[in-house]
Amino acid sequence: MHYRTVLVALLVSRIASADPSSTDASQETKPEDSEHASTPKRKRDATLGKIFHGPFQSSRLYTMPTADVVGAYVLSISGDGSLLQETGVLTSAGVVAVGFGDIGQLEYRHTSAITVTGVNAPLPSAGVQIKLPIPEYPNVPVFGVSFRLGVPRTEQLAGTAIEERVSDLFLVGRWRFEAARWLTLHGGARISQARIALSGANTFDTQRYLVLPTGAYELQMNPTAKIVGEIALAPRFAWMPETGVDPTIGYGLLGRFGMRWNLLPSVILDGSIGYQLDVATNAPAEGPGAIVQWDIRLGAEVFVPWGALACRAVGAFCE
Repeated sequence: MHYRTVLVALLVSRIASADPSSTDASQETKPEDSEHASTPKRKRDATLGKIFHGPFQSSRLYTMPTADVVGAYVLSISGDGSLLQETGVLTSAGVVAVGFGDIGQLEYRHTSAITVTGVNAPLPSAGVQIKLPIPEYPNVPVFGVSFRLGVPRTEQLAGTAIEERVSDLFLVGRWRFEAARWLTLHGGARISQARIALSGANTFDTQRYLVLPTGAYELQMNPTAKIVGEIALAPRFAWMPETGVDPTIGYGLLGRFGMRWNLLPSVILDGSIGYQLDVATNAPAEGPGAIVQWDIRLGAEVFVPWGALACRAVGAFCE
């Protein structure tokens, strides 16, 4: 479902970008005011080429949010997938976010967690992300808050139904430097409420609160491409039915490194290599010798400036 939606939006963006009246990327000018720092202008006479030329602002890295949000009157649709993480199965994740007021966004997304099968299989959640309305200054970090309410996901193992849910509160910051404009640092903490419940052949129910650090960096290689690295702790559910031991909730280390490319101003493609290290909270001696998994993921993000399109089509939401 995520991929069909992304492909349709990508095709529309590609056709619009071919508009001969659109401005060439090499002649792109900076927004005239802060209102349009991350959104295209909503003008009745705007061409499709100008509308899809942006600017647009992404609010995501791989698993952690940034301190930024998608602009007002803009819809962001993104997804990624891998065939390597679980043999013969496409493990995928997606995000749908709509911005409001240039300081917040509503979203439905998959949040990272390691299931009882040992696979980093993201859990669904709905939430809101807010960029703190503090003026930005050179070399001074900006901050954001993201709340995600977990939606239960059920899987079957040994005749038992396993329900897993994770709700999160992210406190994150983003730091850019005048002396090194090619570098952006991200960091913060993830406060998770993780819950696992068993029903059927076995019954059990428990939850745990976790405080998990997360961090990332972006290296701008050229105007349209950047390298992105991220490392974070994520909730980890563990249960082995044959042992007779109750399920436990700990954490695992997730790392990801890859490239992000602006194919068009409204379309971002990314490819990355992921690394998973399972570490039980009560057994730090596991260390680097713990179970390791890796995968390669391909993804895309498409921006749909619905406010500017509505203005052009019917005169609604114009400035």
